[in-house]
Amino acid sequence: MSDLRILRDRQEHGRRSLDTVEGGVEARGSSAMLAQTTTVKTYPTTAGSFYAVVPCDIDGSETEGASVSFVPRSGAVAYALNLGTQIPPSGTTVVCHGVGGRWCFRYG
Repeated sequence: MSDLRILRDRQEHGRRSLDTVEGGVEARGSSAMLAQTTTVKTYPTTAGSFYAVVPCDIDGSETEGASVSFVPRSGAVAYALNLGTQIPPSGTTVVCHGVGGRWCFRYG
């Protein structure tokens, strides 16, 4: 094998590794997601647990001081680890960050 071929193979392997770091996360150009906690079966009773979250869109007029509303996307549920010390009430809006292919947020 030539040196150039070896380098191309290494670059391809590196690119594939980077592409799969996020796991099943949507490729949207950001590793953050606005979401609201929700109950799928049983809502968690401890802070350091995975919570079901529904991704949200932001709605409202983009002017200074205007109010905003969060619009949950129907049919989409993800699970995010709460790294905080308190239990968020169901329906709490949180910002989740992608860490190693998992979603995490901090409440409390």
